[in-house]
Amino acid sequence: MCSVSRYKDYREPPSSSSQYELSKEFWAVLAARLAFVVVFQNVVMLMSDFVDWLIPDIPKDISLQMHKEKILMVELFMKEEQGKRIAARDNHNQDNCNSPSSATQTPPQPRSRTATHAVGWENKHKQPEENPAPIYKL
Repeated sequence: MCSVSRYKDYREPPSSSSQYELSKEFWAVLAARLAFVVVFQNVVMLMSDFVDWLIPDIPKDISLQMHKEKILMVELFMKEEQGKRIAARDNHNQDNCNSPSSATQTPPQPRSRTATHAVGWENKHKQPEENPAPIYKL
């Protein structure tokens, strides 16, 4: 029969003063394992962030198309504002040309909206048709 049994573990041997207690090697190995887990987790997180940075959220061609549309919208708004300014200037010039001493002068009438605004208003307040589209049966 065997009086001393040994198994693979990081404990003090039976001949030491503190028998079978956890040894310093156990704590060193545990610290190394914990350090490996923390370092591995951070490396994986950094690689994930790098791949996220490397691959764009929006494809290049769609990004360029969005940029072109934005430029076209800005040009359209600028032309519309320029048209409003010219119309206001012409209206102001016409008001200055009329004689202010005339007693029968009528107050200026409000101008109508542009065609794009009127079309949007008509479509919004349009009554629904009786049969808007034919129904096809198979």
